[in-house]
Amino acid sequence: MSSESPATQPGAGKPPLRLFNMVLFSVCAIMLLSQFTLTAEIGPTSIFWTIVIIVLFFVPYGLVTAELGSTYPDAGGIYAWVVRAFGKRWGTRVSWWYWVNVALWVPSVYLMFAGTLSSMFFHDSLNFWAQVVIAVALIWISYWINSRTLELGAWVANLGAGITMVVTLILAVVAAVYSTHHGSATAFTVPAMLPTGGIHAIVLALPIIIYNFLGFELMSAASNQMRDPKRDVPRSIGIAAVLIGGFYLIATVAMQVITPADSISNTTGLIGTLQTALGASPAARAFVDVLGVGALYCFFACLIPWTIGANLSAAESSGMGDLPRVFGRRHPTRDTPVGAALMTSVVGTVVTLAYAILSAATNGRVDDLFWSLFAFSSVIFLLPYIVLMLVFRKLRRTDPDATRPYRVPGGPGFVQIVTWVPIVLLVASIVFFIVDPFDFDWTITVPILAGIVVAVAIGEVLVAKAPKWTAARQAEQAASDAAAPLPID
Repeated sequence: MSSESPATQPGAGKPPLRLFNMVLFSVCAIMLLSQFTLTAEIGPTSIFWTIVIIVLFFVPYGLVTAELGSTYPDAGGIYAWVVRAFGKRWGTRVSWWYWVNVALWVPSVYLMFAGTLSSMFFHDSLNFWAQVVIAVALIWISYWINSRTLELGAWVANLGAGITMVVTLILAVVAAVYSTHHGSATAFTVPAMLPTGGIHAIVLALPIIIYNFLGFELMSAASNQMRDPKRDVPRSIGIAAVLIGGFYLIATVAMQVITPADSISNTTGLIGTLQTALGASPAARAFVDVLGVGALYCFFACLIPWTIGANLSAAESSGMGDLPRVFGRRHPTRDTPVGAALMTSVVGTVVTLAYAILSAATNGRVDDLFWSLFAFSSVIFLLPYIVLMLVFRKLRRTDPDATRPYRVPGGPGFVQIVTWVPIVLLVASIVFFIVDPFDFDWTITVPILAGIVVAVAIGEVLVAKAPKWTAARQAEQAASDAAAPLPID
């Protein structure tokens, strides 16, 4: 996921961002239909853990991004902050992690799309490889949208955000009606919601809920377009946090009211829940089909702003010499990042097929394939946030005189808490994404580990080559400046 999206591009003459726009952007970027089932299948303890993680992680993370975004409103967001604190080598790593995460995340969501499509229209009979082909086709449709105008991508994403909120509210209403006639499929008692499973409950809940609450740095990078960052950044983060946490809790409870947590599928849980609640009448089936089509659209549309942002960031990083030149290729008339978009689709296709072959060689279940891809991309996604928290701590120490329109409250001791508590949670999430010590399955863990090793190793190769690329870009720029005609007075 990118540190910068089209919505955060600074530009002269643009009106300042209003608080409403900032809140809406954060809600739309972070609240994804594709994540609802992952939280719901944890069980009633997901409610407890969501609240705990909001306090221990989401609030500190929001405070940190508010300070960094208002203090250093640089184009590039987290990439620019990392370069400022730790230099170009770490900037290259973070740039690579951000881009490759999207290329790895895209297949997992499109596999969810294919699974939902199979459940809705093919009674779960769609062939495994047919679902893989659908996912690959969507990857290349995404490339086509990324290579068109940015306005097209924004339109696709905005419509998806609206449908997401409508589907969530309908799910809540359906669950309320269902519970009045059939009762709840889940007992929401205090003992059930408390983490009586101990460490195993943390293993299941922590990585998913942490993942759900990431993405605030996208909005914070636009602080140079805000009327009053000192006031608006923390307010927008606070309001968005309440809305996002509230929507996730509503969706989680609604799904568990209708379907027991252990019966919720990674890929088809949302539509299956609606089918259970509304029944099999023709009218109910038609209504579920309409909602299902909307959900399918959202699964596709939610990736568009992230791919556009990641590809734009990768193109800029390539121009600075942090990534290979192919990432910097732009369309000659539309100026879209076609090189990075092409690489995203190529990597997504290769990863999808590679994991599909591994899955078919074991049991061929799409749910397992989805989880492997999701966990693999999630680990890469979490790595930059560990660096982000250390950036905050480093810049507080090395740049104490910077003007901070918004400043995280508290003294040095609170700075340490705000830094290290989220880091501990992020590291634990990475470990639990890779392996569940209570339900170890080598056919899932080994491919995840192998993918992480390969992705990180490629990043280190780029780090080694980046100084040479940077020198070449600087030489080209110097030659271009020397050849440019002198201005006429």
